[in-house]
Amino acid sequence: MQEIGIVISINDRSVTVEVKRKDACSTCGRCGGHLSLGGDSMIVEAVKTGNPKPGDLVKLELPDDDYLRLSFLVYMLPLLCLGLGYAGGWFLGKVLGNPSVWGAVFAVGSMATCFAWLRSYDASSRKAGRYMPVARPLDD
Repeated sequence: MQEIGIVISINDRSVTVEVKRKDACSTCGRCGGHLSLGGDSMIVEAVKTGNPKPGDLVKLELPDDDYLRLSFLVYMLPLLCLGLGYAGGWFLGKVLGNPSVWGAVFAVGSMATCFAWLRSYDASSRKAGRYMPVARPLDD
């Protein structure tokens, strides 16, 4: 995934970049982007490469393996938890009676557990700086 933006400010290891917001980005928030005052652009913190200066155009990149890993975590992991929770509850319900009720209870519980884990994983990833986009000079 690549986007082009303008460098706003520079920190030791990162840069703050303003990127025009696309409709696909409106609810994701993974890049840590915040809407600017105008509402049609986002302010993103990215890993700095090269020697950019405020006002320079940079290319923001999220490596494909990170993009696929995050897509799996957001879309597939909750579905897997739902299915496994239902299957586990159904088998337990065969022993206790009423497998569909136990399956539904375990499915909801496993989804809730999955979302709680994803929330904590997201917080620790942000703190560690994982999955941050990389800002490269436009001529690279």
